[in-house]
Amino acid sequence: MKKVRTLQAAAVAVLFLALLSADVPALADQTLLTIYEGPKTMQSSSAASVSVNGYELFVYDVMVNHEHIWNANTQPSSTPMAYFDMQGRAVVEVRMPGLPRPVESAEVLPQSWGITPVVEDGTVRFTVTEPGQYTVVFNGSVNQALHLFVNPLETDVPDPDDPDVFYIGPGEWAIDAISLSDGQTLYLSGGAVLHSIISVASAKNVRICGRGIIDGSDYPAWNQPGSYARVPIDLNHSRDISVEGIIVANSNCWNVNSYSSKNVTIDNVKIISGRQNGDGFTFQSCTNHLVTNCFARTWDDSLVIKNYSGSTKGITFRNIQVWTDLAQSMEIGYETDKGLTLDPEISEVLFEDITVLYNFHKPVISIHNSDDAFVHDITYRNIVVENAFMQGDNGFNNELIEMTLQNSSWSTVRDEFGSIDQVLIDGLTVLNTADGKVPRSRLSGHDEEHRITNVTLQNVTILGQAVTDLKQLKLSIDDYCDAITVR
Repeated sequence: MKKVRTLQAAAVAVLFLALLSADVPALADQTLLTIYEGPKTMQSSSAASVSVNGYELFVYDVMVNHEHIWNANTQPSSTPMAYFDMQGRAVVEVRMPGLPRPVESAEVLPQSWGITPVVEDGTVRFTVTEPGQYTVVFNGSVNQALHLFVNPLETDVPDPDDPDVFYIGPGEWAIDAISLSDGQTLYLSGGAVLHSIISVASAKNVRICGRGIIDGSDYPAWNQPGSYARVPIDLNHSRDISVEGIIVANSNCWNVNSYSSKNVTIDNVKIISGRQNGDGFTFQSCTNHLVTNCFARTWDDSLVIKNYSGSTKGITFRNIQVWTDLAQSMEIGYETDKGLTLDPEISEVLFEDITVLYNFHKPVISIHNSDDAFVHDITYRNIVVENAFMQGDNGFNNELIEMTLQNSSWSTVRDEFGSIDQVLIDGLTVLNTADGKVPRSRLSGHDEEHRITNVTLQNVTILGQAVTDLKQLKLSIDDYCDAITVR
């Protein structure tokens, strides 16, 4: 592959130093901002205008999907998205000329930010004091939202003259595919939009980083005639990989995939996906993966673990915001032994400090052992579900929590079954549900030898009420479940 050489020499980042208080010029009151111009070949969205400390941001239209039931031929819509880098604090102003009526109210999510925006003459104004992901919902309509990604200031930028660096400068670029080998780095500048896929196969010590966008909108959905899956970031049988800072948007299928890889760190990566099988962070048969400080809005499972060729061990999802328009927010399965491996396992998995902004379709927490794996030592800690709106499929699959040992249409192993053991849910808070009631949950084993055992739920609060028993939780269990405790 021909090396991409600093495709545009001029930097797109402009550094501003703004004093928030002219009367107190202390260092603590200074704000550093990095604002990125959009590509000259693209126009800023007509749906929204966003400024930070008075400087206009380029606003992108990205695909989302407001259908919350499977449709093989669904046509996504769009929502505005913007980003910048910051150290300190900044005042954000948003106007939404693309809405059917002027903005009269707004909410900044997640609620844990504690932000109450000011709405005046159609302008929404609020202050951000730290990097993170912010979602603004307008006029009480979940279909009218803006995603704003505030990055920390960029450090450790690769040298564009390094022969092992693929440096993608600002602008809009179409490259069929980029394959990275041992010791190589791909850097995607802020202000860059790259129409391509990044492949890391049988490689080690690889870095993918930057502030730009990998965009799949040039490709039709993978299930359309003549199309095929083009995964934006695809790690395959690789190790010691880092992915940092970038945005993945408009993928035609999965978004960030890792298969049979180990020692992978994914930090501050943002996903917005609105097409079929748009899984977010999806790992198969992997070891020692950490996903942290990330965001995933998906039209399929958001955080996913499966077995495709062997066992899975040591996967951590931490400090992540999730918006799941279709399927599950935190899913293990259904495929747990697609590789027909002897004694397959999925173990030592941690979901920690996860905020589910919206879950519209299937369960929020799910373990679907649809093959013969031993799934054990799974922990969910400090999970906050702001809106549990599971509508399911014709009245089915609308649980808050579901764990099963049953064949499904995704099963590979048909005549054997596995087990689930040692699952801890410690700290689960549900703030809002579709009908204002506690949603049901379900645990279902298979037979005397294939059971769900040692599941503990503690520190559970739903709609402001502490939940301390199975009845309160509306948790149904069958005869093949043992030691299920709610306290």
